[in-house]
Amino acid sequence: MNYSKIKENWKSGITVSLISVPLALALAISSGATPTQGIITAFWAGLFCAIFGGSNFNIIGPTGALAGILIPYTLTHGYQTLPIIAIISGIMIMTAYLLHLDKYIIFIPRSVVHGFTLGIAFIIGIGQLDNILGITLIEKNENFLKNVIYILQNLDQARLEVFMLFIICTSLIILWNKKFPKIPGGAIATFIGIGTMLLLLNFGHGTTLTTLSDKYPDIQSTLFENILLHFQWSILTTKEIWLVSMTTSVIAILETLLSGQIADNLTNTKFNRRKEVLGLAIANLGSGIMGGIPATAALARTALNIKSGANHKTSAIINAISIVIITLLVIGYFKLLPMVVIASILVVVAFGMIEKKHFIHLIENEKIAFILSIVVAILVVAEDPIFGILVGTVIALLIFVNKVAYGQTEILLWKNGKMNEVLLKDDFLKKEVIDSDIVVYKISGSLTYINMPAHLEAIQKIKHNNYVIISLRHSFYADIDGIDYLGEIIELLKKNNKKVLLSGINKEIEKLIHKESFYKKKVMEGKIYKRTSEAIHDILH
Repeated sequence: MNYSKIKENWKSGITVSLISVPLALALAISSGATPTQGIITAFWAGLFCAIFGGSNFNIIGPTGALAGILIPYTLTHGYQTLPIIAIISGIMIMTAYLLHLDKYIIFIPRSVVHGFTLGIAFIIGIGQLDNILGITLIEKNENFLKNVIYILQNLDQARLEVFMLFIICTSLIILWNKKFPKIPGGAIATFIGIGTMLLLLNFGHGTTLTTLSDKYPDIQSTLFENILLHFQWSILTTKEIWLVSMTTSVIAILETLLSGQIADNLTNTKFNRRKEVLGLAIANLGSGIMGGIPATAALARTALNIKSGANHKTSAIINAISIVIITLLVIGYFKLLPMVVIASILVVVAFGMIEKKHFIHLIENEKIAFILSIVVAILVVAEDPIFGILVGTVIALLIFVNKVAYGQTEILLWKNGKMNEVLLKDDFLKKEVIDSDIVVYKISGSLTYINMPAHLEAIQKIKHNNYVIISLRHSFYADIDGIDYLGEIIELLKKNNKKVLLSGINKEIEKLIHKESFYKKKVMEGKIYKRTSEAIHDILH
């Protein structure tokens, strides 16, 4: 970190820290953690990933995506478990890094991820209903819907003045962010909220507004909490903590890589994905050891970092240092922050998590994926975030397998020495009469137990032709079942047609079929060609 980088990035680092502190407090609370744990996480996780990570722009800290996963567990087992979850998640992320497993995690479809995020956004926003309405003394449990119902049953305790303050504060943040995008509206709302409370107290006016210190009287300016001393280690024998940690690590990797990719798109740069996963692992380990909670890249803070002029990870380091300065100097004033302001910040965060463009794109182009996103969101809210993303991933896999199993392909029909039709399988199957001399049947993608039965069914329509050429030019993978099916296809085509040729067999496929009797026979008969064009040339001449 040289002087020129500091000079170019200090403004963006300080700007991001102004929103990092109130967001760290708010998102820690929405995770079931203490505000102090939020500060610890924002500093240590942000610092470690900035030093060891591979992105020049990602800002790491507590996020909404992880809050929705953690809160059900925390309400049951206590905030003391969160540092252990952070450490276990860090170990899992490190394992994924060492074994290169992170490349498989990104196979979770975007529709599932966005559905999960939509559900989490709903949990975060509606989860602030008690603070929005000024209802106090509500004991929450791990079931989100039961909490909402219980709050609605106590609407007689709602205070109109608190709700109006929420409307004003939320509107201020939204309008400010639109008008002055380089200065975070959440920081302005925090400043106004604390300033107003100071003025009221200075002039001897009391207030009935619930503040941060009313709910968390032990908030302090520290960057380390030895929570591990009071931790019940027997909880490590339960499967729940491992399931939560695994889900946390997967979402942390996904969110971090997604944030890094979006940052690259905004800046025309390229980040080191592998190094960023390593930095994320160290960040979570460091956060947990220091008493913090799990962390991941925060897209909103990363975007603000870029908009504020950052061009190097020095900005993220300055952000972490600024968090320390703010914590040491003014954390006492944050105790005066009204909970209704925190609710406004979290509701705006929740709105920002919803990918409206993505959902519009799905509605217009892929309605099944849109429905899947909504199903995942409903499961996340109604049942559990972990359950939602697991079920969504399984459904997405089944949809994918169904599409692959359909065995879509291209079929070329030749007549009198000329190619007169190029058909997809659907159109080919609809033809009542196949009048051709040569049929070229292409098998693209893979030869597996999933898709080959569909090809076996389709070729039954190919009859009474002089030549049938099976092209494997675009086949890149096969399993043993797929090879067996290929043998069946050849035998069936030989039964119904005069001659069957093979073309375009690459080395990978050849390794699997070179010992098969049907392949050896074709080699001996000279009916295997490198290219389909060579086979057709021999036939016509």
